[in-house]
Amino acid sequence: MGDLLLGLERELRARYALRLERERGPQGLAESRLVDLVPVLLDALGRALQEARVPPAPRVLQDLRARQAERWRARQDSDTGLLTREYALFHDCLLELLDEVGADVSLRELRILGAVLAEAAVDAVSRHSVTVRTREDESWLQAIIDQAPPVIFAKDAQGRFVLVNRSFEEAMGLPRSAILGRTDYELLPASVAERNRENDERVRETHAPLMADEQVPGVKGLRTWFAMKFPLPGAQGEGPIVCGISTDITDIRRTNAARDFLLEAGRVLSGSLELEATLRSLAGLVVTHLSDYCMVDLLDGEGQLVRLEAAAKDPSRRELIRRIMPFAPRVDGDTPMARALARAESVAVPQATPEWLDTVASNAAHRALLKELEPRSSALVPLVSRGRVLGLINLVWTQPHEPAEMEALVELARGAADRAAVAIENARLYREAREAVRVREDVVAIVSHDLRNPLNAILLTAAALLRRAGLSEDGVKGIDRIRDATQRATRMIRDLLDFTQARVSESIPIRPRPMDLHALTRQVVDEVLLMYPHRHVQLDLRGDGHLEADEDRLAQVVTNLVGNALQHSEPGSRVRVVLREDEGGMCLEVHNQGAPIPASLQSTLFEPYRRGPEARRGRGSIGLGLYISRLIVLGHGGSIDVSSSEEGTRFNVWLPRRPAH
Repeated sequence: MGDLLLGLERELRARYALRLERERGPQGLAESRLVDLVPVLLDALGRALQEARVPPAPRVLQDLRARQAERWRARQDSDTGLLTREYALFHDCLLELLDEVGADVSLRELRILGAVLAEAAVDAVSRHSVTVRTREDESWLQAIIDQAPPVIFAKDAQGRFVLVNRSFEEAMGLPRSAILGRTDYELLPASVAERNRENDERVRETHAPLMADEQVPGVKGLRTWFAMKFPLPGAQGEGPIVCGISTDITDIRRTNAARDFLLEAGRVLSGSLELEATLRSLAGLVVTHLSDYCMVDLLDGEGQLVRLEAAAKDPSRRELIRRIMPFAPRVDGDTPMARALARAESVAVPQATPEWLDTVASNAAHRALLKELEPRSSALVPLVSRGRVLGLINLVWTQPHEPAEMEALVELARGAADRAAVAIENARLYREAREAVRVREDVVAIVSHDLRNPLNAILLTAAALLRRAGLSEDGVKGIDRIRDATQRATRMIRDLLDFTQARVSESIPIRPRPMDLHALTRQVVDEVLLMYPHRHVQLDLRGDGHLEADEDRLAQVVTNLVGNALQHSEPGSRVRVVLREDEGGMCLEVHNQGAPIPASLQSTLFEPYRRGPEARRGRGSIGLGLYISRLIVLGHGGSIDVSSSEEGTRFNVWLPRRPAH
């Protein structure tokens, strides 16, 4: 931040000069004394921000006062009232420029900036106070501080106000005559006055400045002020005077709170795709940050509201809110809920009345329960996603609200509702998609199971026919084709069942036992070659082939890889299968000669329903072989990958001697 301020020096000077030009008038600020002080102020601000202390380190403020004094010695003609206005304008220009460049200024940094500039202004005014006292009366000082936007005040040793500026009067809604000579206890609620007195006493006891947030009611309601209080010598024989400069930070606090709330809403509501969990999170979020009660109603297929979630801030009231759950909200006629749904707009009720209870209650029992909630204000906020109303959020408070305060609360609720509507829509889509997948998987499982019996009957019949004597050569070929087609159909069904199970559990069950991978590979290659009688596979089996694995599942892997190698290579080309020991396990390599697989496709080969051109022309399966092979290998704790070049394509499988789990 310090570097940013130094980088803004030229722009700040230009902006400040422009503001001075606008202020040219009877009191004239055309020739500011602060222009020469811009580097000094920015340097002090940068050092204070770097140390990040609140209040700023005394040495920073002492150095600022010393350097400021050097610049101002040559300007004894300075007018103190104009000086105060110049610091105020400089403060405004700095904040405007930081806002325009998008600087992420924290509340702590704002406090530090305000403290340094306030110290500079107070120091400048103090340096002229002796001159002011000797040539002007108190009205002159009053004219000075009346020009300052912050609230400025001073209290004597008894806590009585002896000085206030115009901003103080405007904030309290009282004339100066009703404030001077009175204490906080005479002007403010006792709890507020007590907190202010404690801060004042700390200043007197420590003889040091104090920065604190103080909440004070006034014309605009309860406001939060950032107060910098500091001691000044009092009259002879009396204690120090406590002076204060306070800035209203209520709007900044509300903006930050709203930002934090909406960030949390986005995080919480995106945490689950389950509808019930989403609604529970929404209601909990609302009663934690916004209202005393929250009810969430969604529209059903017939356009009726159904209450699906309710929450209460007070744990002792949760049983009551649970009893309200079964009552369906009224959406008939001109009820508030009907208006909110029809217009897709929020309906705010700053002051709840008995008549309002009559319009929202579905019957006498419902009204009695609502009355037990002791509602004093309410708001209905629609849940809208993609232009469609999904339901309502019903917020209830046990105290009334002023219209402006209610508007701010409803605006926050709308932000939460927008995020909740997206989360609810996503949860519904997820539920529908999951149900569609379940139905599809059930159909696949049922059909696959029912097809096994007729396919087995065909295989048995084909085997019986082949055992008959006297079959012609064409007859044998025809029966072989029937048997091969049936076996392919059987493998497809097996793949579909494996795929269905993998989609549900994201894995394929593995049942390892001691086996010989060399023997299994020879057997599988012989079986695959029955479908390719004119092809040859070169086997290179090295080392010890014994390991613990699921023999049936590894047979699927070898069948898929060797079958693919034969299918996707020219009839006269060579297919080579190598099995060797590697890194404490075994490595299976299947290599064929043919056109290389494009790099863009290699990363998708192990996804479901990926098939080569031969398969798309009807010579292959449904594209699940490599996907299932990968799951089988991973289930053993192994790995599988592919590499492809002009020399051919190679699939590499590594398996541990024993599965990892």
